[in-house]
Amino acid sequence: EFFGQARDAIPSIVEIKDYLDAETKKGGAILAGLEHLDERYLRAVGYATKSKRGVLPKMVLFGDIVGDDDHAVALAASEVVRMANNHVGEGFVAVSPETRKKFWLDRARTAAISKHTNAFKINEDVVIPLNRMGEYTDGIERINIELSIQNKLVLLTELRSFFARGNLPLAKSDDADGDDIPPAELLEDRVNQADQLLEATQARWSYLLAQLDKPLHDARDELIPLGLGKLAATFDERLQKQPDATVFDVAQDRTVRVSWKAEVRAQLRQIFNGGAFKLILDECIAIHKQVLRSRVFVALHMHAGDGNVHTNIPVNSDNYAMLQVAHAAVARIMVLARALDGVISGEHGIGITKLEFLTEEEIGEFRAYKLRIDPEGRFNKGKLLNLPGLGADLRNAYTPSFGLMGHESLIMQQSDIGAIANSVKDCLRCGKCKPVCATHVPRANLLYSPRNKILATSLLVEAFLYEEQTRRG
Repeated sequence: EFFGQARDAIPSIVEIKDYLDAETKKGGAILAGLEHLDERYLRAVGYATKSKRGVLPKMVLFGDIVGDDDHAVALAASEVVRMANNHVGEGFVAVSPETRKKFWLDRARTAAISKHTNAFKINEDVVIPLNRMGEYTDGIERINIELSIQNKLVLLTELRSFFARGNLPLAKSDDADGDDIPPAELLEDRVNQADQLLEATQARWSYLLAQLDKPLHDARDELIPLGLGKLAATFDERLQKQPDATVFDVAQDRTVRVSWKAEVRAQLRQIFNGGAFKLILDECIAIHKQVLRSRVFVALHMHAGDGNVHTNIPVNSDNYAMLQVAHAAVARIMVLARALDGVISGEHGIGITKLEFLTEEEIGEFRAYKLRIDPEGRFNKGKLLNLPGLGADLRNAYTPSFGLMGHESLIMQQSDIGAIANSVKDCLRCGKCKPVCATHVPRANLLYSPRNKILATSLLVEAFLYEEQTRRG
């Protein structure tokens, strides 16, 4: 478990791998597997921190160290723990089969990262040289910070629009005479206070987003008037230790936080204090929930031993704007991977989302081979062939969305289609519940796999709804 910045923890991967590779050559312990989960995955799987620090690690490595000599394995495990200690980390060793299984369960639950989007995510796995992995995680964290602030700025805009519209909902006062107080007098200047709060927060967050690359020594005097005066001494200490620190550095380590709960919600609760304003606060929370649903983030887990990084972006397939933001993030990730001497084809190969990022040099040889051995296009027709008019990339992509089915609630209620949809909509396709899973038929062929069965069921549901509404069937 590593508690420092990811860039400081990542070098331990190289150290552990090099050490155990050397041990293997000497006939000692063997590194059978080395898996990585970042902070977002740890939250998603409900990781229980084994350290007594009381905070969630920034990243966790799961190592499987094996060998014929128990003593050699124990020594190797001890050395790996020592390496973790040198990188603001702590190590824990599972010896018994039961404990080992428990340790690996968290790695097995990675499908939970997209639970909130009904298992829909963009998976852009890339391969990064291990000695550049720290730069890759920094680049991904930079993207995440930008996406987070952008989403929160949308929230502030929506909240300001809510207050600007007027006619704010008011609950009945607990006071028996409260009904006689006019709404305008009851609100007094509270709306103005709320708008001033949102405007000041908007200015602070906008500055952070626009100035992430600015040196902290230049930004210090500009940050203080924006409401960060209490951090002046912290900034000075940081500059003494790290003279070249930037605004991104203090945002990355959460010295400067961009928090809806602390900076907006808590203040609104003070402004609209009292039972009469409960409905206003409820609406603010509802607006936050709606905007948060469209927030895009990038999560990483990797096969740390070989540099294959699963770069996952959960998205709601019924939210077109969210898909566009995710696609723009993918473009940045592809540029980042290449800039670090990595490759954009990983364990899962090349899919339609990556096709547009391939160069002619990379795809040309495959296309010529495919056309030569399969001139009639019978095998994976149209896939990975960037020929004119073929549209093998995302232009013709389509995905059904369970999120849209609420709009057909009457049809769903008067048929069994709702129960059918609910039976598969929350499945993460993890394969962990095969003995009881309704989407798995062990004796059938691959067409009955969870992924394909869910896709087929959702397409049939949408076809049913279309026919019911258009009466064309």
